[in-house]
Amino acid sequence: MYDIAAALVVQQLAEFLGALSEVSDVPNAYRIATTSAARALDAEVVAVLRGGAVAAAIGFPAGQAPVRDLSAVVSGERATVDVPGCGPCQAIFAPSGVEPAEYLVVARAGPEGFTVEEASLVRGMARVLELHVHMVQSLAAERRQAALNSELVDSLSERQRLLEHLSGIQRAIARRASLPRVLDMITAGAHEMLGGDGVVLWLLDSDEPDMLVMTSEIGLPKPVARRLSRATVAEAGTVGQAVVEDKLLTATEPDEAGMAVPVHDSGTVVGALAVTAHGSDRRYEKRDRDILHAFAEHTSLAITDAKTFQALNKAHHDQVTGLVSRSPFMEQLQRGLSIACRAGDRLGLLFVDLDGFKLVNDSLGHATGDAVLAEVGARLRACVRSMDTVARLGGDEFAVLLAGFETDDEVIAVADRVLDQMSRPFDLTGQEVFIGASVGISMSDPASPDADALIRDADLAMYHAKRTGKARYEIFRPEMQEAFEKTVNLATDLRLALERDEFVVYYQPICTLADGELTGLEALVRWRHPTRGMVAPMEFIPAAEETDLIIPIGRRVLREACSSTSAWNQRRALAGLPELTVHVNVSTRQLRGDTVEMVADALRETGLAASRLVLEITESHQALDLTQVCHQLHRFKDLGVGLAIDDFGTGYSSLLALRQFPIDTIKIDKSFVDDLDGCDDRSDLTRAIVQLGRAVRRDVVAEGVESERQRRALLDCGCRLGQGYLFAEPLDHAAATALVLEARATVGPAVLVEGRPD
Repeated sequence: MYDIAAALVVQQLAEFLGALSEVSDVPNAYRIATTSAARALDAEVVAVLRGGAVAAAIGFPAGQAPVRDLSAVVSGERATVDVPGCGPCQAIFAPSGVEPAEYLVVARAGPEGFTVEEASLVRGMARVLELHVHMVQSLAAERRQAALNSELVDSLSERQRLLEHLSGIQRAIARRASLPRVLDMITAGAHEMLGGDGVVLWLLDSDEPDMLVMTSEIGLPKPVARRLSRATVAEAGTVGQAVVEDKLLTATEPDEAGMAVPVHDSGTVVGALAVTAHGSDRRYEKRDRDILHAFAEHTSLAITDAKTFQALNKAHHDQVTGLVSRSPFMEQLQRGLSIACRAGDRLGLLFVDLDGFKLVNDSLGHATGDAVLAEVGARLRACVRSMDTVARLGGDEFAVLLAGFETDDEVIAVADRVLDQMSRPFDLTGQEVFIGASVGISMSDPASPDADALIRDADLAMYHAKRTGKARYEIFRPEMQEAFEKTVNLATDLRLALERDEFVVYYQPICTLADGELTGLEALVRWRHPTRGMVAPMEFIPAAEETDLIIPIGRRVLREACSSTSAWNQRRALAGLPELTVHVNVSTRQLRGDTVEMVADALRETGLAASRLVLEITESHQALDLTQVCHQLHRFKDLGVGLAIDDFGTGYSSLLALRQFPIDTIKIDKSFVDDLDGCDDRSDLTRAIVQLGRAVRRDVVAEGVESERQRRALLDCGCRLGQGYLFAEPLDHAAATALVLEARATVGPAVLVEGRPD
């Protein structure tokens, strides 16, 4: 896609090396070096200083490179270079190690300066430039000498062949050929250039540092190669000595001549490249040593490149999925945005969050979870083009970066493919696992290349997709940010409300439908805001759920409801009245915590009998983790607490809940009660729910009873209990106290005192 892959430093160094390998003269080598370095580092200025003069430069008007300023940078007197049109630019340099002194100087606009990786890249470029210039100069010197002395024609041809070999090796490294293939090219080249002598590359065994392993060879008799496949450093003769002393050594025996030169990985000796001639009077001269040394240098370059690329790849890629990890992805995203901004293009970002993965991971184990994540990564890659980027941001969150699209519909098509792939079963050794995904989409603004903002917008869109049903995508809209900020502000207000004790408990009576006799109350939380007045639960409960503030709020409501009901029942007992039951809602977030201990503490501290407390579980929340919910509910039953399904019929697990959970009471959702005022088809479903409850011997309470017609219809189908505005609206503590202490507490209009039905 862009020159910003995960192994950016190594890849760019390889590309730099490949570009130089095509050049056979020094001026063009300097020109290509400055151009390639500027492109790789996104730099405004790159210059080569040689012997105090500018050998080549890019970024300054022709012939106007400021030699004094550039020299001041390499001497350490200043850290910036003034660039026309850009002002002071941060600068770094690296020496190439040749004589006269030569430096590669790079300057770039912006306050950030250069990263450690970029500084390493500049040093690597300077070293590669030094090797190439030395090679070209040697060849040029040979050519000049050949023009004066025809006897050197053969030597010039040999130098040309050497250059061709080394250039081919450089291109192979740049094109990411496998390390074994590159090493075989090196031994084959040395074999050809040294007259067919046997050439062997020995590398130290990573598990046994004193053992050398034959890694590549050519020209040895097969029996000899088999016999010499491994040897200790001490037993390896000239090769072992070259490794220990870290220098080129030659040896001459009666029947054998040899030469070995050490090879390195990032400056550390890791083996040796050796040449051997058997059964001859072979003598190795300076020309031979230079050739072997050149191939050894390229061996070191290949090994260092491969090891560095492997390390960077491991560091920059997620080990479970093989995808790009978060940190390099963010760097790539920011660089991509900058490039797209200059070109007037846009990028598309998909933020993918798995639905239901936590349940799979927790119930089937982390090994299964990792297998699912690996398959998710493979499926995401299959949804995009090779130029696009897929990353794992962490946990079950992924990102897809898209470029080069004409319309937004192309980005949406990718989101559709992702949703389709994630909806398919995951077959793990014969066991099918089902998850899903919610996708948020954001498009970059060419005028504002902000990676964090693009991620934030896609994250908000994904969050909105989850809130509105999951297994779908949403495209970011500005109002999503407004809604998020409102939620954040609301969460702040909720925390202050807890500190200021602004939450109050109201109580809605639960009574018999036949005559309005009071049997219990449902505790309902209200927020008495200092400026907004009384705030209804639907305005703040969702935010409390999302921020986990529902846990301290729920604890406070439970404690107050138990305390009030305990006091009321004590006074009713003195008056000879039956005890009342209080219903308290429990959120899904609370079920994941220490709710059982919290309930036990509240009962113990307030003295309320466990049988007088009913916990209402919202049905739509049960599917989040049925095993955990079931375990918690049985622990509640062990306390002696009653359990009810709230809003029965609105979820998809109604019958499953009745079969698996220790439920005592079904509370029919208000929407079904409202149907009793409508057509017969819809009211038949409400009657069926009532009959179902009676058939499984559960108490049935109708919620939201508001009309006399609803009351009579519920009585006709066998429902005994109800609550709603027909009987009483939620009451504050004082009004509830007055009601529960009446000698014969009844609620609702006078019509309810008509005779009970048969």
